[in-house]
Amino acid sequence: MKTWPKNKRLILILLVIWFMTTLVVGLAPEPLRFDFFGWNFTYWWGAQGALFIYLGLIWFYAHKMHQYEKKKNKTD
Repeated sequence: MKTWPKNKRLILILLVIWFMTTLVVGLAPEPLRFDFFGWNFTYWWGAQGALFIYLGLIWFYAHKMHQYEKKKNKTD
């Protein structure tokens, strides 16, 4: 099984999620102005919310790469 095409597809998907996470709040702040735990949502997202998404993306990528490697080592 070839892991590089799967890896490229996974990277593309995660980059799109990263791009949307980073820029959607910055480019469209007016519809996102509401109170969230006592803070303006755009402020909260920039300060903490996006970090949770970034950490989740890193964890997900590492988890999938581990799965790909296990599967690759079984077939070799």
